Amino acid sequence: MPQTSDEGLEALIEIARSGNAHAQYKLGCIYLNRGLEPTNMQKCIDWLTKSSEQNFDSAQYKLALCYYDGKGVEQDFATALKWFRKAADQGHQSAMYYVGRLYARGEGVASDTLEAKKWIDQAIAIETENKELTPYQKQLNANATAIVRRQAEGGDPYAQYFLGLIYEEGKYAEKDLNQAAEWFGKAAAQGHRKAQEHLDKIKK
Repeated sequence: MPQTSDEGLEALIEIARSGNAHAQYKLGCIYLNRGLEPTNMQKCIDWLTKSSEQNFDSAQYKLALCYYDGKGVEQDFATALKWFRKAADQGHQSAMYYVGRLYARGEGVASDTLEAKKWIDQAIAIETENKELTPYQKQLNANATAIVRRQAEGGDPYAQYFLGLIYEEGKYAEKDLNQAAEWFGKAAAQGHRKAQEHLDKIKK
């Protein structure tokens, strides 16, 4: 972000004080980009919060990232989820991805792979009108699969089932029915009924 002159900053502050959500967001970003010194970060959080409370989705996303990474505030996944969700509900694609990521990892909320899948699906669906995947979408797909795989390898039957779906449907990774059967089998062995149904369908 280009540097703002002192005169320009004062003008922006006046606009932000009048209640302009976009100006409040810009101020938050300016202070964030000035570094992690306490004074800068406190101003960053204050202005992003003011903008977020006016339902400005970009501010909500940026504020959520601060809570997610512990920048300027104590790391708090539950509060991060709150703001990511508000931005995601307005169609913010990156926020949707993070909502899915938090549900997949069980950070700030109980782990829920189906809820994770719902949000990551929505994030990806925004760009599915284009036949060719953008580099960002490819990375999004890779991240989604990696997140679920870590939980599946840890023995979570819901994650194992979700990973089976990923390989069966070929949405986030290249379609691979052998991999799908392997993960459905692991989930089914732990009593996951739907995993067993998908496994039976693949074996037919």
